[in-house]
Amino acid sequence: MRRYLTVGLASVWLIACSSQKVVEVDSTGHYPARKPATVVLNKPFDLDSRRDLIVVPPNDFLKGEIANIHYFNTIITPEELQKAIVMNGLTDKVPTLTDLIGINNAAKYYKPFVWFHTKSRGAGADRYSQFVLTDAVTLDDLFIAETHLDFMWTGVNDQYNWYPMFNALIDYIRANSKIYSK
Repeated sequence: MRRYLTVGLASVWLIACSSQKVVEVDSTGHYPARKPATVVLNKPFDLDSRRDLIVVPPNDFLKGEIANIHYFNTIITPEELQKAIVMNGLTDKVPTLTDLIGINNAAKYYKPFVWFHTKSRGAGADRYSQFVLTDAVTLDDLFIAETHLDFMWTGVNDQYNWYPMFNALIDYIRANSKIYSK
């Protein structure tokens, strides 16, 4: 439950502080960012083995931008994953998705996937937003990118915060996929 609350608050926070405009990548295969994100973790991983499914927060902006990367075959929210688990008769094996064990059970019994989620760290004027990509089978974080949330000078918006982190994710996909061509 705590994880859903964190994701929900992060999603509300993302929506409240930015225009959240879903755009296509440009000719370079990146989003129109004004600065790069800081990559905190970049663990080598065979992403192609998890390309079939990514679970994302219930946020149209995040889901839309992940779709516009044109890499993952299926992009679903935790609610949509729950429905798939019910439809496949797996509720005895995956009774909940509210904690890490539930996420791991979904990856084991339904289908292996990567889990894209957001986090924040810091307090006051020293606050950062993070994009995290986790292998749901092992629960290892594979990739973390972050940007500083500068409410005073540059503002918190797509070009300074969200697009840079998506660009870092695109670079991670390029480095860890043999088939990604964007």
